[in-house]
Amino acid sequence: MLRWNVGFWVFAFLIACGDDSSPADAGDAGSEAGGDIALDGMGEDAGEEGGPPPIDELPVDPTFDDDYEGDRSAVVTTLVETFAPRYGFANYVDDRRRSRVPLEEFGATHPQPGEPHLLRDQLALPSGLEAAWTAGALPAGSRSLHFSFVIGDPQFVDQESPSQIAKNATLGFPAVRPHGEFVPAIADGLIRAANLFHDRQSLDMVFAVGDQMENAQRNEMEWFLTILRGGELSTDTGERDDIIPGPNNDAYDPFMAEGLRADVPWVSVIGNHDVLVNGNFPPGLIREVNESPEVLASLDALLSFAGATLPGISTAAMHPALYANADRPAFLITPSTFELDQLPFRANSLTRLGPGPIPADPDREWLDVCDVTAITAAAEGLPPMHGYEADDVAQCETLRDQDPTAPAGGWFSLDLVPGALRLIALSLGPVEGGAEGILARPADGCMAEGAPCRDNPDYDQIAFLEAELARAEADEVALIVMSHQSSEDIVIDPALNSFLPLLGDDPGLLEVWNRWIPTPNEPMDADEFRQRLAASGHVIAHIAGHNHRNQIRAVCADGSFIDEASTRCAAGASGETGYWELTTAAIVDWPHQARFMEVVHVDGRLGGIYLTSQDPRIPGGALLENGRFIARAWNVAREGNAPNQGDDVDRNVLLPFVVPEAVGAAWDAATLSDEIASETVLTESAGTMPDLPVAP
Repeated sequence: MLRWNVGFWVFAFLIACGDDSSPADAGDAGSEAGGDIALDGMGEDAGEEGGPPPIDELPVDPTFDDDYEGDRSAVVTTLVETFAPRYGFANYVDDRRRSRVPLEEFGATHPQPGEPHLLRDQLALPSGLEAAWTAGALPAGSRSLHFSFVIGDPQFVDQESPSQIAKNATLGFPAVRPHGEFVPAIADGLIRAANLFHDRQSLDMVFAVGDQMENAQRNEMEWFLTILRGGELSTDTGERDDIIPGPNNDAYDPFMAEGLRADVPWVSVIGNHDVLVNGNFPPGLIREVNESPEVLASLDALLSFAGATLPGISTAAMHPALYANADRPAFLITPSTFELDQLPFRANSLTRLGPGPIPADPDREWLDVCDVTAITAAAEGLPPMHGYEADDVAQCETLRDQDPTAPAGGWFSLDLVPGALRLIALSLGPVEGGAEGILARPADGCMAEGAPCRDNPDYDQIAFLEAELARAEADEVALIVMSHQSSEDIVIDPALNSFLPLLGDDPGLLEVWNRWIPTPNEPMDADEFRQRLAASGHVIAHIAGHNHRNQIRAVCADGSFIDEASTRCAAGASGETGYWELTTAAIVDWPHQARFMEVVHVDGRLGGIYLTSQDPRIPGGALLENGRFIARAWNVAREGNAPNQGDDVDRNVLLPFVVPEAVGAAWDAATLSDEIASETVLTESAGTMPDLPVAP
């Protein structure tokens, strides 16, 4: 995700028109990247009478165990060992932009003791079914129903693409990640860990909760698929750039991804970055503006007030704001030589980036919903077509032929445990632009022949959701719902419409804008969405990504949600108990975690969900460790105290839930595993990571 809050464009425009604030000061105006700092002159206090005051140095975090000796090569979950900064999560820079910690600690994390599962029993539990166990000690007879691995938001980025505009980062937007070239290798580390645990207890599924790519490009999606199937991978595009001559010594050098074990199935959902440029702009909009000189001139004049540049056409031979590879932090920073001004918030350099010719690369072709659906369905691995059916691809393409601004597709259902547990996968896009999810009806008469699409689950995703909830009740199965955005990020109007005040009354620009940013038809809002899931009684969990953090919420029977671990939901009028909404940290950002998720049947109507966080295990001294260091340093410089890791009650947890009586009876009769991986194999080492290339 990392939403570009387009309302900030308006804010920046107002600043440029006379406000005394600076873009750096405006970084908190809404973007999740808010709080960005320009590091020019870091530590300089020249001219201050009497000299600068001393630096308020941070003490070592009192919870940090300096005596703990870990093993970075051991493949363990966070139940056994975590990674934490020595100086905690306070701000590492003072108001004069000086470092308050030793520079070598700015991006460093160190092995620390593991975190046990914590019990959260916030859902309403009928009398007699109150959770009477503690995490890590389920009652005798409890059995494992489904064991899976959840990955989210790798956002593999082609840093050289004309669509990736690094200079926009100076306004507080997530337009550049200094560690982006390393992210596929970090993702490979998570897959390697999952494989080793799978060798001890089989994984039933890998769930990829969206934003597989950054700018909806075919090559970025191919990198994601390579991580899953294995093979050689490099994020270098255009012409080969061996920044540091020689193999295995820089972030562009190819590496061999291991790929999932062949018998591990996987499914994925579509995120905003998978179908939108920068996760916000419909590719058709960007193409039409770039190919319309008058419209482009009008928009460029507006964007220049904010110091911004419009993304370019991905396959073009000209970059609108070229950022040379040799200047990028991935090729400059090592922990031992780190300096704060190496981070990419240097307004004096990024704002000067201008257009330049580049080698065109046809593999940067933009994809839409139908393309992503078709490529996923054709990908190697299990299950066949990864949840889709042949009709899903054909129907999406048929509708796209009629209206390229509103292709319908990307949703499906799949039996995870036949007769017991089913998946509903949603596609919240949004094809209308903006980062937030939209769940709406298709336009009336969406087919050329006038055939209605409303209430047809093949074209109407709300009708699909309603039909699947009803089918689960009839089939007496429990449900897991999966989407990229969580319910918190479902909106009824495209977020890009906050851009409209900037467009004024320019008729050409408004015409293009309105063509590619359609008004949603009968959209469902977040409250109604949660209420419908809760009212079914069959939904036990909604898993998502998008917010880049570990977060767990109890959704109550009335559709409200609570975060506090000490508060409990009230039961619904008909005995509904609610469900859990779970988001997982992004692979692309520190702490680069994934989750093991295990659904456990305790007895009768009572079950539980174990969640266990997994770090990428990177041997000390490996080249890849530079990427994690840079990611953490960038995180600290931008936000001071990043929330991505979540609180302890958002990480390793056990979550009780209740299913309808008929579902509980079916689970009682089912043949399930007596081995609960979350209490056994995940509490032990699964082996060691292989040797990786070392930093030069």
